[in-house]
Amino acid sequence: MKHRIAASCAALLFMAGCVSQTTIENKVPDAAAASEPAQRAQARTELAAAYYQRGQMAVALEEAKLAIKHSPSYAPAYNMLGLIYMELRQDADAVGNFEQALRLAPNDSDVLNNYGWFLCQRGDPQRAMPYFQSALKNPLYTTPQRAYLNAGTCARQAGNDAEAERNLRLALQVQPTLAPALYFLAEIHYRRGQYKDAGAFLERYSRVQPNADPDALLLAVRVSRALGDKSNEDSYLLQLRRRFPDAPQTRQAVGGL
Repeated sequence: MKHRIAASCAALLFMAGCVSQTTIENKVPDAAAASEPAQRAQARTELAAAYYQRGQMAVALEEAKLAIKHSPSYAPAYNMLGLIYMELRQDADAVGNFEQALRLAPNDSDVLNNYGWFLCQRGDPQRAMPYFQSALKNPLYTTPQRAYLNAGTCARQAGNDAEAERNLRLALQVQPTLAPALYFLAEIHYRRGQYKDAGAFLERYSRVQPNADPDALLLAVRVSRALGDKSNEDSYLLQLRRRFPDAPQTRQAVGGL
């Protein structure tokens, strides 16, 4: 691994507590709905998405509800409400809004992906996977790497590394620089004892991430140690000690775990 590994929580979009690969892209009302109420609903939904991304959930919730008042059949507003309620951990409301969005737009890949991610995060990977698969059946889906990544992450959480690897590799076929997929594949290969492959994925990962977080550095220490690369191991250990002296990952790395 010639490059130094680095990753921040905001950039990775996959560590615990970080933003998932959910979709809140803007939607243009279709021709049948291209009326003033629908346009207002779209504008309110876009505002809700902006506030959601800033973490201002109360304002985001208000804007999404106003969107539905303008146009009760505007599916993206229900999708947005599902995401907001998911973040607020009001799960019954999240389910209700995701399901309403799917009643209005049953083939919407963004909603399918988001609902699948919700189910995965709530510990139900078996129910989640079909939603990702349905999202990916749409040939017009513009961001299939998100559903592949979520499916891979969900399978990994369920302990199915083979299914996780298949989906993560498919995500990389769409977006070769998708950092979370590279990281997770490195982790999977490390657990299998395939240290050279793990190192190769970490090297690719390091090229697209400018900073290091404790989890990425700990994995880099472990892979370097397994490969007998003392120079890289010492470098990663130094970064952990200097930047994250109190992190549990640093204690694990120093302890040789």
